[in-house]
Formats: sequence, structure tokens, C-alpha cells
Amino acid sequence: MNTTTITGRLTADPELRFTPSGTAVATLRVANNDRDDHPVFVTVTAFDKLAQVVADHMVKGRRLAITGRLHFEQWETDGQKRSKLTVIAHQVDFLDAPPAEGNRQADSGDAPVTVHAEEEPF
Repeated sequence: MNTTTITGRLTADPELRFTPSGTAVATLRVANNDRDDHPVFVTVTAFDKLAQVVADHMVKGRRLAITGRLHFEQWETDGQKRSKLTVIAHQVDFLDAPPAEGNRQADSGDAPVTVHAEEEPF
């Protein structure tokens, strides 16, 4: 079974783009700390409605938990082999309270919201 959960804060606003066929794709960078308190940065990709919801409701600094699957890519550039490990999101939990009206920054307090690939959060 290929399942992982990542919890942390967004290091930047989500980057939303669309494929030529119109599929939404959001790229997220999430930071957390390992057990030795060293920062760990994880790249997460969300697709379709989940990508749009995350891009609409999340900004740099917001806390979230992502459940998904690991995705390993390999390619060669200028004769050098390269690879990366990312997470393909299936579910995103917004761990901060929704921002106040007209303010995209998180309010204080916890009000978790879970978003699955096929759902709207609010």
C-alpha cells in the first residue's frame, strides 16, 4: 500500500496551472521538521477540484495535513540522471481557522476542515 501523510506549513502560495485538456494542477511546498528538528521540505501535487480548492483557500504559512501517495520520477538532463520524490494528494486537512473576510491570512485558533479530491470545503 502506497499511502503517506505529511503535516506542516506552506512555504509559498500554491501554484495553480492547467493542462492543455483543462485539468487543474496545484503544486504545494510544505515544510516540517524531522525528529532532530531539521527542516524537511516536501513537494505535493493536487489535481482537479482538489487543486482548485487548495489554491483558492490556502496561502503561505497556513498549516495543513496532506494524505496521498508517493510518486517517484526519474529523468536524464545533459547526461546526468535526476530524480525526485513527491506526494500526490488525495485529501487535504486545513488545520488553521478560515481567514477573516477580506484577509487571506489565517485567523488564530483551530478549525480543521477536511477536503477530499471531489469535495468543496466551505
